[in-house]
Amino acid sequence: MFRVYIDDSGTDPNQQVAIASVLIVPAPRITALDKEWKTLTDKEGFTSFHMSECVARNEKSEFAGWSDEKQKRVISRVRQLGKKYGLKGISLAIEKSDYDELVLPHLEYADKYHYTWAIRNMIDLVDKWGRFSNVTLPFEYVYDWMDPKTQREAKAEIETVMAQAEEQACAEGKSGRYANSSFRRRQDIPALQCTDALAWTCYRFALFAHLKIPLSKVAEDSFYDYNKHQSGTWLYAAGMTRENLKKWVEAEIKDGRSRERFKKWEAEHRSA
Repeated sequence: MFRVYIDDSGTDPNQQVAIASVLIVPAPRITALDKEWKTLTDKEGFTSFHMSECVARNEKSEFAGWSDEKQKRVISRVRQLGKKYGLKGISLAIEKSDYDELVLPHLEYADKYHYTWAIRNMIDLVDKWGRFSNVTLPFEYVYDWMDPKTQREAKAEIETVMAQAEEQACAEGKSGRYANSSFRRRQDIPALQCTDALAWTCYRFALFAHLKIPLSKVAEDSFYDYNKHQSGTWLYAAGMTRENLKKWVEAEIKDGRSRERFKKWEAEHRSA
């Protein structure tokens, strides 16, 4: 079994880019990762890693008062563990305004949330990696926790994505491909905390690539570190350009099959 840990950045309505990032880890490596993670937290004196809070040294977090040296050391070690135990890092970003202008008005079945669109396409990227790597076993998808009250609709959209993917897999004789997914609390899962560091880094780079927002030193060092791993083959970080998104929408409209699938889904699952 391979576990696909999924984290987001940019879901806040005030943020201009949405991104989904994954860290693919073979299940047999999880125990060793958890053991090394405990050694790190015991040594450095923190309980749960959150990249944005650590970078900002949030005064209400356990990272408040950390020295530059300690911050750099811990972030470097978190990246190292992600690279050591993760077989692949993948990230997909989209500029929210592009999605709002090009997708929502033209595709009646479009996902409401930008992050959901990123997830839907991320699953396809994970599958492509699996085929390229000759992985035949189903993946287990582990999402960072979403509050069932305040994030109920967003969580429901992701659950729908997984259900639709599994229905399509069953139709192709590949049942069980997307049946194993869950939402887990990041503070309980070291691999999700490693994914959080990757997601933050790719988000900052996406802001730079899409909006020309300069990279901080931490973001620059982190992206370079991930990007150079395994001679540049470990991380696949993509961003949907406005032009490519426009072409995708036009192709979806012309093809029509996605529309028919979603209409069928709505009739079967939402009529009640």
